[in-house]
Amino acid sequence: MKIGDIELGKRPVVVGTVSGDFNMPADAAAQVDIMEIRVDMLDVESIPDIAGIFSSVKRKYGKPLIATIRSGEEGGERDIDDDRRYRIFREILPFAEILDVELSSAGLIGKVSALCRENGRILMASYHNFNETPGRNILEGLLRKGKDLGARIVKIAVHAADNKDLGRLIHFTIENRDAGIVTISLGRAGLISRIVNPMTGSLLTYGFIDRAASPGQISAFEIIKHLRLFDPAYNEAAPP
Repeated sequence: MKIGDIELGKRPVVVGTVSGDFNMPADAAAQVDIMEIRVDMLDVESIPDIAGIFSSVKRKYGKPLIATIRSGEEGGERDIDDDRRYRIFREILPFAEILDVELSSAGLIGKVSALCRENGRILMASYHNFNETPGRNILEGLLRKGKDLGARIVKIAVHAADNKDLGRLIHFTIENRDAGIVTISLGRAGLISRIVNPMTGSLLTYGFIDRAASPGQISAFEIIKHLRLFDPAYNEAAPP
């Protein structure tokens, strides 16, 4: 699967999440592979203005973009109803390569799946659990559900209370490394997953550019520093 010039699955791919500061230095932005814009964290409400932000970021930095409008139930900073979320996705479609919708947003994900299919975009179906790491059967069910809904990428972000939880998700990642998954263990115990999981099969790893967007998230630049230390595959083809 390609996003722009990036072949996913060949090496760790770092996503830099931005939620308000769109004036980061070009040399800093150049270090990340993909930029995620968290619409629910923006101070802007006008849909044309939101589309203008995507257009400006795409023009200024030239990076593939992920559009995320997180629901309030799964960690969104502002609760935006599904009809408005769909209209935003439709307007920013020319500028975003990936649209992220929660598996729990049943009324929205089917519509966005069709939008992606008709316009050559990638649907990412996501699941967030801030309380626990579910068992293997549940994790596998989430992956199947996402694929059945037309998602090319299924993102699973779950809370890790300890190393046992961390290990369960790493094992799941290894087993399903060819299925198009992104996995993250949230919380302090899960911090290392943002380094380890992309080396064991997670297509993407997320870090913030301006401020943390989820529990245990560290900066994209910290992730890049550690990948440069530990992963030869990252060093071979990573941005400068």
